[in-house]
Amino acid sequence: MKAKLHQVLVFQQRVQKQMDGLIDRLSRTAIDQEERRFELMYDKPLSEKEKIEIKKNIIMKWAILLLVPLLFLILTLLNREVMM
Repeated sequence: MKAKLHQVLVFQQRVQKQMDGLIDRLSRTAIDQEERRFELMYDKPLSEKEKIEIKKNIIMKWAILLLVPLLFLILTLLNREVMM
């Protein structure tokens, strides 16, 4: 049982690390752009809280871009099944 829990823990950590890497890759350019703009306007760097907000916005954009077409596809398939 302990070995199985350890395997699950290792798997969860690996997935978490991959997700963090993906989020960082997707949000890197947006954060760089905001940092430049913020430094030009206020002459100070972005805080960690603002960087997290940028990452949240990027995740929401990608989620919407992926989920809306998937939802349309599922609803279309369900409608086709009901019509048969």
